[in-house]
Amino acid sequence: MYSRRKLDDEITSIETIRSITEIYQQIAAISILQIKNSVSRTRTFLAGVALVYSHAKQTYIKIAQALLSRRKDIAKLAFIKRNNKEVVVFISANQTLYGNIISRVFKDFKKDLEQTKVDSVVIGRIGKGLMEREDIDSRVEYFDLDDYKPEWDKIQEITEFISQYEKITVYYGEFLSIANQVPARSDISGGVTLGTPVKTVKDYFFEPTPEKIMEFFETQVIANLFHQKIYEAQLARFASRLITMNEATKNATDKLDTLNDDFLKLKKYVRNKKQLITHSGRALWEA
Repeated sequence: MYSRRKLDDEITSIETIRSITEIYQQIAAISILQIKNSVSRTRTFLAGVALVYSHAKQTYIKIAQALLSRRKDIAKLAFIKRNNKEVVVFISANQTLYGNIISRVFKDFKKDLEQTKVDSVVIGRIGKGLMEREDIDSRVEYFDLDDYKPEWDKIQEITEFISQYEKITVYYGEFLSIANQVPARSDISGGVTLGTPVKTVKDYFFEPTPEKIMEFFETQVIANLFHQKIYEAQLARFASRLITMNEATKNATDKLDTLNDDFLKLKKYVRNKKQLITHSGRALWEA
Protein backbone atom coordinates (compact mmCIF):
# COMPACT_ATOMS: atom_id res chain seq x y z
CA MET A 1 0.00 0.00 0.00
CA TYR A 2 1.15 3.54 -0.78
CA SER A 3 2.14 5.90 2.01
CA ARG A 4 -0.16 8.89 2.46
CA ARG A 5 2.42 11.30 1.06
CA LYS A 6 3.04 9.11 -1.95
CA LEU A 7 -0.70 8.79 -2.55
CA ASP A 8 -1.13 12.57 -2.37
CA ASP A 9 1.69 13.08 -4.89
CA GLU A 10 0.29 10.42 -7.23
CA ILE A 11 -3.22 11.88 -7.10
CA THR A 12 -1.88 15.39 -7.81
CA SER A 13 0.15 14.09 -10.73
CA ILE A 14 -2.78 12.22 -12.32
CA GLU A 15 -5.11 15.20 -11.81
CA THR A 16 -2.58 17.38 -13.66
CA ILE A 17 -2.39 14.88 -16.51
CA ARG A 18 -6.19 14.77 -16.72
CA SER A 19 -6.38 18.56 -16.85
CA ILE A 20 -3.87 18.64 -19.71
CA THR A 21 -5.68 15.95 -21.72
CA GLU A 22 -8.99 17.77 -21.23
CA ILE A 23 -7.42 21.01 -22.54
CA TYR A 24 -6.03 19.17 -25.57
CA GLN A 25 -9.49 17.70 -26.15
CA GLN A 26 -11.11 21.12 -26.10
CA ILE A 27 -8.52 22.61 -28.47
CA ALA A 28 -8.89 19.67 -30.88
CA ALA A 29 -12.69 19.97 -30.82
CA ILE A 30 -12.53 23.71 -31.57
CA SER A 31 -10.04 23.11 -34.40
CA ILE A 32 -12.28 20.44 -35.92
CA LEU A 33 -15.26 22.78 -35.88
CA GLN A 34 -13.22 25.50 -37.54
CA ILE A 35 -12.05 23.46 -40.52
CA LYS A 36 -14.48 20.54 -40.92
CA ASN A 37 -17.19 22.38 -42.86
CA SER A 38 -14.67 24.00 -45.17
CA VAL A 39 -12.92 20.70 -45.93
CA SER A 40 -16.20 18.84 -46.44
CA ARG A 41 -17.53 21.47 -48.85
CA THR A 42 -14.42 21.64 -50.99
CA ARG A 43 -13.69 17.89 -50.96
CA THR A 44 -16.53 17.00 -53.33
CA PHE A 45 -15.94 20.00 -55.56
CA LEU A 46 -12.20 19.39 -55.92
CA ALA A 47 -12.78 15.67 -56.54
CA GLY A 48 -14.87 16.74 -59.54
CA VAL A 49 -12.20 19.20 -60.63
CA ALA A 50 -9.55 16.48 -60.36
CA LEU A 51 -11.66 14.22 -62.59
CA VAL A 52 -12.03 16.95 -65.22
CA TYR A 53 -8.30 17.62 -64.98
CA SER A 54 -7.55 13.93 -65.54
CA HIS A 55 -9.83 13.77 -68.59
CA ALA A 56 -8.37 16.94 -70.08
CA LYS A 57 -4.80 15.83 -69.50
CA GLN A 58 -5.44 12.40 -71.04
CA THR A 59 -6.86 14.08 -74.14
CA TYR A 60 -3.93 16.47 -74.28
CA ILE A 61 -1.42 13.62 -73.92
CA LYS A 62 -3.29 11.60 -76.56
CA ILE A 63 -2.89 14.46 -79.05
CA ALA A 64 0.81 14.83 -78.18
CA GLN A 65 1.44 11.09 -78.55
CA ALA A 66 -0.33 11.06 -81.92
CA LEU A 67 1.94 13.87 -83.14
CA LEU A 68 4.98 12.05 -81.82
CA SER A 69 4.00 8.88 -83.63
CA ARG A 70 3.85 10.85 -86.87
CA ARG A 71 7.17 12.49 -85.99
CA LYS A 72 5.67 15.92 -86.03
CA ASP A 73 6.73 18.88 -83.97
CA ILE A 74 4.86 18.93 -80.65
CA ALA A 75 6.42 22.14 -79.42
CA LYS A 76 3.10 23.90 -79.58
CA LEU A 77 1.59 21.22 -77.31
CA ALA A 78 4.53 20.86 -74.99
CA PHE A 79 3.30 22.95 -72.13
CA ILE A 80 3.78 19.98 -69.78
CA LYS A 81 7.52 20.50 -69.47
CA ARG A 82 8.50 18.89 -66.24
CA ASN A 83 11.59 17.02 -65.10
CA ASN A 84 10.17 13.62 -66.16
CA LYS A 85 10.43 12.46 -62.56
CA GLU A 86 8.02 11.32 -59.88
CA VAL A 87 7.76 12.62 -56.33
CA VAL A 88 5.87 11.29 -53.33
CA VAL A 89 4.82 13.71 -50.59
CA PHE A 90 4.29 12.71 -46.95
CA ILE A 91 2.26 15.14 -44.82
CA SER A 92 3.07 14.60 -41.14
CA ALA A 93 3.11 17.17 -38.29
CA ASN A 94 5.36 19.13 -35.98
CA GLN A 95 3.77 18.03 -32.71
CA THR A 96 2.93 14.68 -31.13
CA LEU A 97 -0.24 13.37 -29.40
CA TYR A 98 -2.10 12.73 -32.66
CA GLY A 99 -2.70 9.05 -32.03
CA ASN A 100 -1.44 6.62 -34.65
CA ILE A 101 -2.71 8.30 -37.83
CA ILE A 102 0.70 9.75 -38.78
CA SER A 103 2.55 6.46 -38.28
CA ARG A 104 -0.11 4.64 -40.33
CA VAL A 105 0.28 7.10 -43.21
CA PHE A 106 4.06 6.80 -42.98
CA LYS A 107 3.82 3.01 -43.19
CA ASP A 108 2.12 3.25 -46.61
CA PHE A 109 4.45 6.04 -47.73
CA LYS A 110 7.56 4.08 -46.74
CA LYS A 111 6.36 0.87 -48.41
CA ASP A 112 5.70 2.59 -51.74
CA LEU A 113 8.88 4.65 -51.57
CA GLU A 114 11.05 1.58 -50.95
CA GLN A 115 9.56 -0.04 -54.04
CA THR A 116 9.71 2.94 -56.42
CA LYS A 117 12.84 4.72 -55.10
CA VAL A 118 11.55 8.02 -56.48
CA ASP A 119 12.18 11.48 -55.01
CA SER A 120 10.32 12.36 -51.84
CA VAL A 121 9.10 15.36 -49.88
CA VAL A 122 8.41 15.18 -46.14
CA ILE A 123 6.39 17.89 -44.42
CA GLY A 124 6.69 18.27 -40.64
CA ARG A 125 9.28 17.48 -37.97
CA ILE A 126 7.61 14.20 -36.99
CA GLY A 127 7.97 12.95 -40.55
CA LYS A 128 11.58 14.08 -40.65
CA GLY A 129 12.31 12.09 -37.51
CA LEU A 130 10.63 9.00 -38.94
CA MET A 131 12.58 9.27 -42.20
CA GLU A 132 15.92 9.76 -40.47
CA ARG A 133 15.45 6.51 -38.60
CA GLU A 134 14.99 4.60 -41.85
CA ASP A 135 17.48 3.60 -44.52
CA ILE A 136 15.51 4.53 -47.64
CA ASP A 137 17.18 5.12 -50.99
CA SER A 138 15.49 8.38 -51.98
CA ARG A 139 16.38 12.00 -52.54
CA VAL A 140 14.35 13.73 -49.86
CA GLU A 141 13.46 17.36 -49.22
CA TYR A 142 12.13 18.49 -45.85
CA PHE A 143 9.66 21.31 -45.25
CA ASP A 144 8.20 22.69 -42.05
CA LEU A 145 4.55 23.72 -41.68
CA ASP A 146 2.59 24.93 -38.67
CA ASP A 147 0.10 22.36 -37.34
CA TYR A 148 -2.62 24.85 -36.44
CA LYS A 149 -2.28 27.64 -38.98
CA PRO A 150 -0.32 26.45 -42.04
CA GLU A 151 1.46 29.48 -43.46
CA TRP A 152 0.27 30.39 -46.95
CA ASP A 153 3.76 31.31 -48.15
CA LYS A 154 5.13 27.97 -46.91
CA ILE A 155 2.37 26.07 -48.72
CA GLN A 156 3.19 28.04 -51.86
CA GLU A 157 6.88 27.22 -51.47
CA ILE A 158 6.12 23.49 -51.24
CA THR A 159 3.67 23.70 -54.14
CA GLU A 160 6.26 25.37 -56.37
CA PHE A 161 8.81 22.70 -55.50
CA ILE A 162 6.60 19.68 -56.22
CA SER A 163 5.12 21.27 -59.36
CA GLN A 164 8.38 20.66 -61.22
CA TYR A 165 7.63 16.91 -61.14
CA GLU A 166 5.66 15.08 -63.78
CA LYS A 167 3.85 12.84 -61.29
CA ILE A 168 2.92 13.94 -57.75
CA THR A 169 1.42 11.57 -55.20
CA VAL A 170 0.44 12.90 -51.78
CA TYR A 171 0.18 10.70 -48.66
CA TYR A 172 -1.97 12.08 -45.86
CA GLY A 173 -4.55 11.25 -43.22
CA GLU A 174 -8.16 11.49 -44.38
CA PHE A 175 -11.07 12.35 -42.10
CA LEU A 176 -14.08 10.06 -42.53
CA SER A 177 -15.68 10.72 -39.15
CA ILE A 178 -14.68 11.73 -35.63
CA ALA A 179 -14.07 8.07 -34.85
CA ASN A 180 -12.47 7.10 -38.15
CA GLN A 181 -9.40 8.55 -39.84
CA VAL A 182 -7.60 6.55 -42.50
CA PRO A 183 -4.31 6.73 -44.44
CA ALA A 184 -4.88 8.01 -47.97
CA ARG A 185 -2.89 8.67 -51.12
CA SER A 186 -3.82 10.87 -54.04
CA ASP A 187 -2.26 11.63 -57.43
CA ILE A 188 -2.74 15.38 -57.87
CA SER A 189 -0.95 15.58 -61.24
CA GLY A 190 -3.67 14.29 -63.54
CA GLY A 191 -2.90 10.59 -63.35
CA VAL A 192 -1.16 10.31 -66.72
CA THR A 193 2.23 11.21 -68.23
CA LEU A 194 3.53 11.64 -71.76
CA GLY A 195 5.41 8.34 -71.59
CA THR A 196 2.51 6.14 -70.50
CA PRO A 197 -0.28 4.69 -72.66
CA VAL A 198 -3.50 6.69 -72.51
CA LYS A 199 -6.79 4.94 -72.00
CA THR A 200 -9.52 5.45 -74.56
CA VAL A 201 -10.90 8.89 -73.94
CA LYS A 202 -13.37 11.16 -75.64
CA ASP A 203 -12.04 13.81 -77.95
CA TYR A 204 -12.41 17.34 -76.62
CA PHE A 205 -12.09 20.75 -78.20
CA PHE A 206 -9.98 23.09 -76.08
CA GLU A 207 -11.02 26.71 -75.93
CA PRO A 208 -9.31 29.10 -76.17
CA THR A 209 -6.32 26.73 -76.79
CA PRO A 210 -4.96 23.47 -75.37
CA GLU A 211 -1.99 25.39 -73.98
CA LYS A 212 -4.17 27.83 -72.04
CA ILE A 213 -6.35 25.07 -70.63
CA MET A 214 -3.37 22.97 -69.53
CA GLU A 215 -1.60 26.00 -68.14
CA PHE A 216 -4.56 26.54 -65.83
CA PHE A 217 -4.73 22.89 -64.80
CA GLU A 218 -0.99 22.49 -64.33
CA THR A 219 -0.74 25.52 -62.07
CA GLN A 220 -3.97 26.48 -60.34
CA VAL A 221 -5.58 23.06 -60.08
CA ILE A 222 -2.48 21.27 -58.77
CA ALA A 223 -2.04 24.05 -56.21
CA ASN A 224 -5.66 23.84 -55.04
CA LEU A 225 -5.59 20.05 -54.86
CA PHE A 226 -2.41 20.16 -52.78
CA HIS A 227 -3.82 22.82 -50.46
CA GLN A 228 -6.86 20.60 -49.92
CA LYS A 229 -4.64 17.67 -48.88
CA ILE A 230 -2.89 19.86 -46.32
CA TYR A 231 -6.22 20.70 -44.68
CA GLU A 232 -7.50 17.13 -45.01
CA ALA A 233 -4.44 15.96 -43.09
CA GLN A 234 -4.95 18.68 -40.50
CA LEU A 235 -8.56 17.66 -39.91
CA ALA A 236 -7.64 13.97 -39.59
CA ARG A 237 -4.89 14.80 -37.07
CA PHE A 238 -7.20 16.80 -34.83
CA ALA A 239 -9.89 14.12 -34.93
CA SER A 240 -7.29 11.50 -34.04
CA ARG A 241 -6.04 13.70 -31.19
CA LEU A 242 -9.59 14.16 -29.89
CA ILE A 243 -10.07 10.38 -29.69
CA THR A 244 -6.61 9.85 -28.15
CA MET A 245 -7.09 12.55 -25.52
CA ASN A 246 -10.56 11.26 -24.70
CA GLU A 247 -9.07 7.84 -24.01
CA ALA A 248 -6.25 9.40 -21.98
CA THR A 249 -8.75 11.40 -19.92
CA LYS A 250 -10.78 8.25 -19.26
CA ASN A 251 -7.66 6.35 -18.22
CA ALA A 252 -6.65 9.19 -15.89
CA THR A 253 -10.15 9.26 -14.34
CA ASP A 254 -10.07 5.48 -13.80
CA LYS A 255 -6.64 5.77 -12.20
CA LEU A 256 -7.87 8.57 -9.94
CA ASP A 257 -10.82 6.44 -8.85
CA THR A 258 -8.41 3.65 -7.91
CA LEU A 259 -6.09 6.03 -6.06
CA ASN A 260 -9.00 7.59 -4.18
CA ASP A 261 -10.15 4.13 -3.14
CA ASP A 262 -6.62 3.41 -1.93
CA PHE A 263 -6.63 6.73 -0.08
CA LEU A 264 -9.87 5.83 1.74
CA LYS A 265 -8.48 2.40 2.58
CA LEU A 266 -5.33 4.02 3.94
CA LYS A 267 -7.35 6.44 6.09
CA LYS A 268 -9.41 3.55 7.43
CA TYR A 269 -6.25 1.56 8.12
CA VAL A 270 -4.64 4.47 9.99
CA ARG A 271 -7.84 5.11 11.99
CA ASN A 272 -8.14 1.47 12.95
CA LYS A 273 -4.49 1.34 13.90
CA LYS A 274 -4.90 4.39 16.15
CA GLN A 275 -7.95 2.86 17.78
CA LEU A 276 -6.07 -0.39 18.32
CA ILE A 277 -3.16 1.47 19.94
CA THR A 278 -5.57 3.45 22.14
CA HIS A 279 -7.38 0.32 23.32
CA SER A 280 -4.12 -1.53 23.90
CA GLY A 281 -2.76 1.36 25.98
CA ARG A 282 -5.95 1.56 28.04
CA ALA A 283 -5.87 -2.18 28.69
CA LEU A 284 -2.27 -1.98 29.89
CA TRP A 285 -3.08 1.00 32.14
CA GLU A 286 -6.04 -0.76 33.73
CA ALA A 287 -3.96 -3.87 34.27
